[in-house]
Amino acid sequence: MGLETREEGNYITILGGKFCQRVSEGTEGAVKRVNKIGNTVYEKFYPDFVGKLIDIKVKEGSYGKSWNFHFVDNADTYILQLSYSNSFATAFLKMLPNIDLSKEMKVSPSVKEVDGKNKSSLFVNQEGQAIKHAYTMAEPNGMPDMEQIEIKGEKVWDDTKRLVFLQKVVDTKILPQLTEVNNVNPVEKTEEKKEEPIDSEDINPEDIPF
Repeated sequence: MGLETREEGNYITILGGKFCQRVSEGTEGAVKRVNKIGNTVYEKFYPDFVGKLIDIKVKEGSYGKSWNFHFVDNADTYILQLSYSNSFATAFLKMLPNIDLSKEMKVSPSVKEVDGKNKSSLFVNQEGQAIKHAYTMAEPNGMPDMEQIEIKGEKVWDDTKRLVFLQKVVDTKILPQLTEVNNVNPVEKTEEKKEEPIDSEDINPEDIPF
């Protein structure tokens, strides 16, 4: 995977359509930035990575709920941390049933401007084959539709029922498979520190997926 380690752990997220890792000042190739809460941070960016998924955790923290996807590359473990209601996370979750969890995968995010709005995409490739979504608009396979609700006089799209469905898929289908293919208890796979290296202000807002 080629990502540097940090004292807080090998956490990465997606920012500006690339994988982003917070690093120490002075790290070669790091980009300096002042984030939305006024902190100066140093980050390195990667267009993609290759790794094997070994665990998925949902964490409650200071910046809200998040998905923590644990990947291993050789002896190194990396944690892809995305906010709970996040189009990149949702896209990955919808592909999981079609991914061979016993093998490595190449993961590539993308953000492009379409009709004046940022449209985010996530691509997963295994052995030269692009992975398709198991849940689509044409074939939802039990996944609930988005719901339009009104908040403070504005109509917004709500994905609560969809996330409940996807988390159930993870809990009942994906995690048991991960346990089987890795022959290890998911709780014992990785030890996470209490620090949250990436705050929610640094996670891109995206368009609502279908």
